[in-house]
Amino acid sequence: MTCRRIRTSGQRIIGRMRRGRGIAAVWPVLCALSATVACAADTAALTEKCATCHGPQGYSEQPDVPVIAGFSRQGFIDTLAAFRDGDRVAIEYHPPGSAARMMNDIARELTDAEVEVLADYYSRLPFVARHQPFDDALASRGAVVHDKLCERCHSNGGSEPEDDAAILAGQWTPYLRRQFADIADGKRRVPRAMLKRFQQLDDSDKEALLHFYASLR
Repeated sequence: MTCRRIRTSGQRIIGRMRRGRGIAAVWPVLCALSATVACAADTAALTEKCATCHGPQGYSEQPDVPVIAGFSRQGFIDTLAAFRDGDRVAIEYHPPGSAARMMNDIARELTDAEVEVLADYYSRLPFVARHQPFDDALASRGAVVHDKLCERCHSNGGSEPEDDAAILAGQWTPYLRRQFADIADGKRRVPRAMLKRFQQLDDSDKEALLHFYASLR
């Protein structure tokens, strides 16, 4: 039986150079490798900044700060655009050991290319629901309210990133509660169709929805 030697990509490059093809033959490969390393370094630097508030890989452990891992690519880009344009007004958040920041300022500091890098990174990660207490009766009522008013855009209980809308199922309850308040106060602008449905909710409906989303794991 004849054994074939398996050569690594590095060995193949060296072989080409030894056969006289020179650096010109392998230059595109070296450039591609260099670009890949640089891109990885850029991604790591960007996500490290995000982790200050949103936790490693976007899995926030702070109830006032949302989990961002698992958002769709377009949903992530749209969210950053809303903060840039002032359609959403964030609270000033003071992470432990760091200076207070506002998401609006952070979004405006990012270039379009950096937003796309972050969108690619976080959209490739799975969303992981936060485990929180909830009331069974309220959660059951919230399921009915969601099916009636929310399911059309936030399908499967608000768990589908493909909707390009915020993931509601398993998201931090204090964060969602603040979003409800911001929409009601006009601090967060939403599409007219959503606002029309949101205005049909009374306080007890909103509370039931929060328990429903907390129950989905």
